[in-house]
Amino acid sequence: MSHYVFEAQEISQLYKKGKNTKLANDNISLGIERGEILGVLGPNGAGKSTLIKQLVGQLKPTSGRVLYEGSEVYAQSRRVASEVAYFSQDPHVLSDLLVMEALVFTARLRGMEARAAKREAQALLELFEMSELSGKKLSRISGGQKRMVGIGTALIGHSPVLILDEPTNELDPKKRRLVWNLIEEHNRQGATILLVTHNVLEAEQVVDRVAVINHGKLLAMDAVAKLKQRVDQRLRFEIGTTMGQRETAERELSAWGIVQEGGENRIRLLVEKHRAAALLEMIIARSDLAIEEYSVLPPSLEDVYFHIDREAEKGEALHERVG
Repeated sequence: MSHYVFEAQEISQLYKKGKNTKLANDNISLGIERGEILGVLGPNGAGKSTLIKQLVGQLKPTSGRVLYEGSEVYAQSRRVASEVAYFSQDPHVLSDLLVMEALVFTARLRGMEARAAKREAQALLELFEMSELSGKKLSRISGGQKRMVGIGTALIGHSPVLILDEPTNELDPKKRRLVWNLIEEHNRQGATILLVTHNVLEAEQVVDRVAVINHGKLLAMDAVAKLKQRVDQRLRFEIGTTMGQRETAERELSAWGIVQEGGENRIRLLVEKHRAAALLEMIIARSDLAIEEYSVLPPSLEDVYFHIDREAEKGEALHERVG
């Protein structure tokens, strides 16, 4: 038996609208290993959601094949639906149901007995601190509350495979931490998890491997530690400036490395290791830069993501010039 739960083999998706065509994903091949948490990273419009819909059988690729447990997804749609819990960003399809009904009905569809389904639904609502909403319609609760119910429908019944598309959007920090904890717990219990997220810093704490997608292409896929080796010749400087002085400091510091978005009065700078000592000496000596604080850190998964995406952009630009 293959060690891959899902496998995409050279899949592409071409959308046609009138005379216009759009390649949503382009010759992607990847495998999701049994028992892992695979993170899929990429900006809006990168092709992440298209890939997920292809994997679960909602969208047939224009070319290529998708396998589940070694066989074509489309030849076993009922099995995939029963074994794969899919949390989508699309509007909630259960909006006319009560919160408790949505959870219980989902559990029953996954084969749970009625009493056990109700017991697990109640436990989830208590964990989510949403017990008082059990008798309310999904259409009458907030976006964040709907998202938690959607996560509950993915988790209830303990499916062997979870596919979660941006599960922590619209959630406050407490609920986000709870969701990450639940994802880790289900993985420890044996679940294979595919996680699409924009929250790179939080995802770094839970994923085993990462697939980076942009412009419909798979740019990189590997374990987090191995991907970090791509930028491990750099250090990350986190710098805080005096109010209103960030732009002045940023102009000086940009000569030392790559400046990333850091926020108001914050500068994030990736610097080659061999230049780090000289930069520290300069920061200490230059009081006119109005730098109030700084720290030096190894590269994060977010740094890796920006680095891979930037290298891909350079490659595209070079291809256009050569072409």
